[in-house]
Amino acid sequence: MGILSDLDKTLTDNMYEHGSELTDAVADLPPAVVETVDRLMPFIQPEARETVRSQVLGLIREYRNDNPAGPAEQD
Repeated sequence: MGILSDLDKTLTDNMYEHGSELTDAVADLPPAVVETVDRLMPFIQPEARETVRSQVLGLIREYRNDNPAGPAEQD
């Protein structure tokens, strides 16, 4: 195998292993967050549930606070 073939194989293997983290809205969210969103789905029209679920989880992922305890007090 040439160097490009080796590189292509390595990149392909990495995409298969970690690719869902780039496309899956729930890949890095805590399970409790996903469960909470799923419990809200009965309030959404059945035909819109997947779209709404994906959008809500995407917004949470994009704007989530990495410090859920809140910001530290400033003097």
